[in-house]
Amino acid sequence: MDRTRPPDRPKSRPEFRRWAAALLDQQLWCWGRDITRPGGNVLLDLGMCCHRAPGPGRATSQYTAAVAGGATVCLWGFGLLYAEPGRGGVFLRRYEFDPRLVPGPPPVPVHQPERIGPAPRPASAGQWATTRLLLRAAAGWVARYEHWVAERFGSAYREAVLRARPRPPAVPAREMAAAWERLAKKAARLGPAAPVTRGPWAGVFAALCPNGIAFPPCPNRPTPARPLGRAFGTIR
Repeated sequence: MDRTRPPDRPKSRPEFRRWAAALLDQQLWCWGRDITRPGGNVLLDLGMCCHRAPGPGRATSQYTAAVAGGATVCLWGFGLLYAEPGRGGVFLRRYEFDPRLVPGPPPVPVHQPERIGPAPRPASAGQWATTRLLLRAAAGWVARYEHWVAERFGSAYREAVLRARPRPPAVPAREMAAAWERLAKKAARLGPAAPVTRGPWAGVFAALCPNGIAFPPCPNRPTPARPLGRAFGTIR
């Protein structure tokens, strides 16, 4: 059985959710290793804005970037948030595939999932339609990121990352981008994918630390990138 393919039949919906949750967990692990890469923090090198967690414990740092078309991506060790102007956002918490709707990116950096604010499950048909659109765009963004990583560092890099993980991969390293593309198709069949405006990977990051979000000044620029082991890499 191809582990990169989600179930195709409606009766397999619980299996699809388990597969999607495992894929998200693996992706967050990979981002953690990208942060602690010996050659430099990949997310900072790309220009993402990092707001460090204030102290030890459950708190994790927040990485933020704007995407072509005005969308915003927020990454933490506990999950991912993808938001679009005028549409709101979807929050995916680690270890589960239970999309929650949020008004948008948090107005100030947060470091624990409880600080994101109200995040209800979609209830109405309109809310589910919005959720599907946001899920499709979010999964497409992650797929583009993995394509970029493979092109920039080679397939051996992601394979080494997954070999270091203390559990079997949910998806082989070479199939991670394709798995997110499949998730996008299964989770959201309506609406266009996030636009790409300049070259094949321009949609990964179009602008960084967008002015439209009321974050404090990005504390990690122009300081050179430094490994942030506590941000993601220590959370499994």
